[in-house]
Parts: sequence; structure tokens; C-alpha cells
Amino acid sequence: MSLETILGALMVLVFIFAIYKRALSPFAALISIPLIFGLLYLAITKQPLTDVFDWIYEGVFYKSALVDGKVKVTAGTMRSALMVLFACTYFTLMMMAGLFDPLVIAIIKLVKGDPLKIIVAATLTAAMVSLDGDGTSTVLITTAAFMPLFKRFNIKGIYLAILIALPTSVFNMTPWGGPLARVLSALDLDVTQLFPKLLPGMAIVMIYAVVVAYFIGQKERKRLGYDLSKAKTITAEEMESMYDAVRNNNPELKRPKAFWFNLVATAIIMYMLVAGVANSALLFLIGIAFALVVNYGFNFKEQKDMLADALQEGIPAGAMIIASGFFMGILNGSGMGSNIAQGLGSLVPNGMGNWLPIVTAVLGIPGLIFLSSDGYYFGILPVLAQLAATYGVTATAMGVGAMIPLATYYATPLIAWIFILCERCEVEYVDYSKMILAVGLPAFVLYVLTFIITGAIPL
Repeated sequence: MSLETILGALMVLVFIFAIYKRALSPFAALISIPLIFGLLYLAITKQPLTDVFDWIYEGVFYKSALVDGKVKVTAGTMRSALMVLFACTYFTLMMMAGLFDPLVIAIIKLVKGDPLKIIVAATLTAAMVSLDGDGTSTVLITTAAFMPLFKRFNIKGIYLAILIALPTSVFNMTPWGGPLARVLSALDLDVTQLFPKLLPGMAIVMIYAVVVAYFIGQKERKRLGYDLSKAKTITAEEMESMYDAVRNNNPELKRPKAFWFNLVATAIIMYMLVAGVANSALLFLIGIAFALVVNYGFNFKEQKDMLADALQEGIPAGAMIIASGFFMGILNGSGMGSNIAQGLGSLVPNGMGNWLPIVTAVLGIPGLIFLSSDGYYFGILPVLAQLAATYGVTATAMGVGAMIPLATYYATPLIAWIFILCERCEVEYVDYSKMILAVGLPAFVLYVLTFIITGAIPL
């Protein structure tokens, strides 16, 4: 076993252990651990210690190499970091301005006291609110609107918990969601290479979430003895309180007069992003500039304050993606990653190389639940991707496989807002985790089948 393999394996294991034990924050672990191992490797091999900075630069910014007489430039993590930063900022502005409020309120108006309609409406509301990529705000807004209604009609709170988590897991695949940004960074992919391939699976699983809500609603109708002709109705005051749960989320920032501009601008940006018309970070930067002017006028202070508030959502994620460049740069620059991949290659049975995206997806179920997204995507995925490359499996196919276990991700105890969700829905975490796995595993299978059928995972 080579020195590179031993040190690389130790680096990955120490990183995963530090994250799992919460000894280091992901940001600190991504920088300090690979730096220490990189310097150790250079010292043992008697190379200049300053070479570590070249590896880091290539991981964060770019690497250029001469291939067949042409200069090939490979982007670092900065590209993904900028996309995440500005995408999060744009959608935070849209949420602050109330872009999704009319749709959420329209969904709430349809419930009429019917348990089935209430449950389906809660699912659709969670999906709409989760578009900004912030799980905490999704929980707070959706539970504020629907938990009183669930109590009024004696609907089990655990159903609200899982029907918030399931659609939120779908929209966590968006470019401004943390998991996709981590995968893009780990595999050195652009958002236009991966996100369009995820859309069919996202659509199928969102339909599945509504179907789950429908059958739960039917079950609750039967349990509660719901009779449409004798059903209680929701009072006007109760309806208004539900609307207020949406309207009163920073009401002073809402800009209903700019609704149509915000809607059209968002649709254009999303179309151009999926079509690959321009760099995604540039698209969101342009969107932010026009959104600030149209929504908040020619007011320097207000524009500055709104931008500062919106940036707070994206800066931590962007900083962590940049930090992952330390890990990627040292893993690749030292040769540790390729040596580990070669060692693992001997363990893969002949003819099974094409199944590595599926293997990645299956490993991601316990990986995401117990290691966190940082431990799995930055510690395990890059090694699996290098192994897959030796079998001709593309980084894009591996990226698709790595996103599939998000179907069961929210069974993890490592995300703070899940405990907020359980508390507000008045359910024990153990009961919630069992049920989210019960509905998440079929979603996992749907993702796999959809991506195989569409060719996103070629077998």
C-alpha cells in the first residue's frame, strides 16, 4: 500500500470522525485537516512545503494543464461558491418580497375543513415555502399556518411533520440548496451539467409526495369519521389567522406591487439557468440588482440593508464551498485521491463498474444520516468519483447518484431544524424518523428508476 493511499485514507477518516463527533465545524475541518496531511506528505517525501499552496489554489480557483497541445482549465470550488452565494441571496430577496405568498394563500383557501384537503394543502405549502432553500423558515411558516388547523380537526401532527420534510427534501436539490452545491464542488461540475438531469426525478417524487398526502388524508377521513355533508367548516377568523402566518413573516419587507416582475424575472432566470444560456452566478447577480431596484426603489440605504440581510443566507454556504477547495486540492494534487481509487478498484467485481452511481446512492443513506452532508459529500464522494472514472463512469452520473439519498436525508439527527419540526408538530423524534424513512425509501426507489429510465444514470 502506497504512502499516498495510507495518508489519503487517514485524512478522509479523520475528517469524517471530526465532523461526526462535532469536534470541528465543517468549515474548520475542511481547511485544517487536509492542510496538516498535505504538509505531512510533503515533509515525508522531502518536497517543498510551499507546494501545498499550489494544490490549494488549484482546488479553490482553477488548474490549467496542457492536454494534446491545448491548455485545459479545470475550475475549482470558487465557481460553485459564487453560484450558491448569489442564488441564496436572490431567493431570499424573493421570499422577503412575498413572491410566493399569493400561491401559498391560494392553496390554504382550498381546505374548507376537509382533512384530506388540509393535508394535501400543507404538503403543497411546504413545497412552495421550501423553494428558498431554508428548512427552518419552511418549518416555522408551514407549522404556524397548519398546526392549529391540525389540532382543530384532530389530525395527527406526525403527518404534518413528514409532509413538510418530504417535499423539502425534493427542493433541496435546487442549485441554491446546500447538497447540490456540495456535489458540484466535490465533482468539479457546473450546475448546468447536473441540475437539468435531476428535474425529472424531482417532478416524480413531488407527485409521489402529493399521492402520499392524498392517501394519508383518506386514512384520516376514515379515522375521524369525516362526513362531507355534516363537516365542520373553518371560520373566517381561523382562515385569517392562517393567512397571517404567511403575511406576517416580515410584513414590512413585502412588495405585492412588484409580484409580476418578480415572478417573470424568476421564471426567466430559471429558464436561462436550465438551458445553460449563461453562467448561473451571473444570472442571479443580474436578478439581484434589478430586484433591489424594482422592489425597494432608488433608496440607497434600503437597498444596502436588504442586500446585507439577504447575503446572510448565502455567505456561510459559500464560505464552506470555498473551504472544500482545500480538501479537493490537496486530495488531488498530492495524488492521494487517485491512489485510494486505484486501491478500491481492485475490490469492484468485473462488470460492476457501471453500478457505482447506484452504490453511491445506497451508501448515501447511512452516509447522510450519520455523517452529515459535509462528511459524505466531501469525505466519501470524491474518492468514489475517482474510482468511477477508472470505469468510464462520468462525474455527472455520480453526481446524480449522490443526490438520490436526499430522499431519506431528513431522518438524520444532525440537522437542528428537524427537532424544531418535531417540537412544533408535537411528535417524538424517534417516531418521526421511523415514518420519514417509511415514506422516504419508496421515494429513493422512484429516483433510481426515473434516473435510469431518463439515462441520467446509464447502466
